Amino acid sequence: MVATLLRFVGIDLRRMAREAAVTLALIVFGAFAAILAFAFGFAALFLWLDELLGTFAALGILGGASALLAIVLFAVAFRRAPRKPRVYAEDALRAAAGPASAAGLARTADEAVKGIAEIVGNGSRQQILGTIAVAALIGWALGRRS
Repeated sequence: MVATLLRFVGIDLRRMAREAAVTLALIVFGAFAAILAFAFGFAALFLWLDELLGTFAALGILGGASALLAIVLFAVAFRRAPRKPRVYAEDALRAAAGPASAAGLARTADEAVKGIAEIVGNGSRQQILGTIAVAALIGWALGRRS
């Protein structure tokens, strides 16, 4: 039923899933080709250094270069600036479930409205349509319940 509602507003879940699967497969094959190219380049460099300097010197140079590359990559990975955490709907629900006061519920409603306003103001067309579809689905469910 949700898929039908989303298709009504212009979002085809099957097409999106198929496109995501194709993109993922292309990324995996591209990564495999990049690793293969790096391995062939590494082997060619080893053979050239082996003829030029000898086997142990070639292995030492390539091992040292690999260790230096690993150190640089680890330093970049661990020195990145931390990102601001996102506010999720579960956090808002936990806040609402905790103190069942009117102020707590009003605060939760304000956070939800701000989140939706941010999606509508800065989101893509699909996010906006998805938000509208979810709101319509919730309204429909609440209307049937009454």
